[in-house]
Amino acid sequence: MLLNQLGRLLKRMGKLDEARPLLEEALQARRATLGDRHPSTLISLNNMAMLLKAMGKPDEARPLYEEDLQASRETLGNRHPSTLISINNMATLLQRMGKPDEARPLYEEDLQASRETLGDRRTRTLASIGNLGNLLMDMGKLDEARPLLEEALQAR
Repeated sequence: MLLNQLGRLLKRMGKLDEARPLLEEALQARRATLGDRHPSTLISLNNMAMLLKAMGKPDEARPLYEEDLQASRETLGNRHPSTLISINNMATLLQRMGKPDEARPLYEEDLQASRETLGDRRTRTLASIGNLGNLLMDMGKLDEARPLLEEALQAR
């Protein structure tokens, strides 16, 4: 846990190269002691993927995000708040990688599940609305993006 916390702190401080070995060690230790599907292991997996994304290594981050998403779906279910975060993280990576057509169904799934489980006015749901709206805007689908962005703005 302390390795993970120190790695996250160094990441926030912008010391990405120093954070990497700590987060890698934390992930390996959690896999060895808790197993691949334990919630703490999934947190470490996600933290490592986020670091790699921040380091500009999306191709290294992608398999970690995919593993996290698959394991979250299998262990927590498709509607669990942690799974929704994993769905959103995968979509965000795909969008940054210039793969909007792959990101869109994930953003749509995240939004639908957030509305159903959390409600329309929760902060997490509003972020999902905005994420899908921004993706649609980036894709040039302005008529689809506008009502989502207006809804997010009005609710906030």
